[in-house]
Amino acid sequence: MGIFDKLKKKEKKDYIKEIIAKLDCDCLVIEEKNVEGVMTRYHQALMEGKKDGYTPLIIIPSEMMLEVIEAESDKEYLNDNRESILAKAKDIDVKELLKNLLDEVMPMEEDEDYDITGEFAIEKRTNHFLSIEEAVNEKIILAKIPTDKPWEVAAWVPMGGFNECPMPEEQVAVFKYWYEKYGSTPALVTPDVWELYIVNPPKTQEESGLLAWEQFGFCGDIVWQGVGTVNSLAGTLINSSYWYFWWD
Repeated sequence: MGIFDKLKKKEKKDYIKEIIAKLDCDCLVIEEKNVEGVMTRYHQALMEGKKDGYTPLIIIPSEMMLEVIEAESDKEYLNDNRESILAKAKDIDVKELLKNLLDEVMPMEEDEDYDITGEFAIEKRTNHFLSIEEAVNEKIILAKIPTDKPWEVAAWVPMGGFNECPMPEEQVAVFKYWYEKYGSTPALVTPDVWELYIVNPPKTQEESGLLAWEQFGFCGDIVWQGVGTVNSLAGTLINSSYWYFWWD
């Protein structure tokens, strides 16, 4: 291992310590050699959390991730406060929010010839969180967020508010809405990604289609810079236990 590799490893280790300190909750540092190993650890924690009253959250450590965590811990700014985020989320009309977000990401008039709806076809489903593909053999954090309300983890890690990424309180409100409909749990976070684990995914084309329009509004990049059309997105959601959101 060269000197730069050693420095990089040391810096990442420092980020891990600082992130855990800022979170101020029980955390495990895990290093698995394959995707399956990480997924096994997550599902074990998910079952344990149901008994012990916590929600497991995989955090991919980095300098930017530390900045996200520090934003919540800086009590000088009330708007960054966890309790303030949760309070704001309660006042949000989620259906109205998703409608407004969808209006914002729809094609402009000059692009109206582009068929954003597309054709429906069932796509191959993934069986893991996509972000851990690049994190195997690296140390990652499995945080035991002390809440049995999974949607609240978005207030513990308040990423958002940049580019088209919804504000943390909007994320909390939408995640609660999807939890009640699909049993979704925010499970993995980076500075620009949320991945969710789903207990009751949509099982029909109609259900997955309606959800795809909601997800397109919530995260336009998964269509515009991802699958290309809303129906292509719907084809990835039917009977799928894993959702991926990424904001450029």
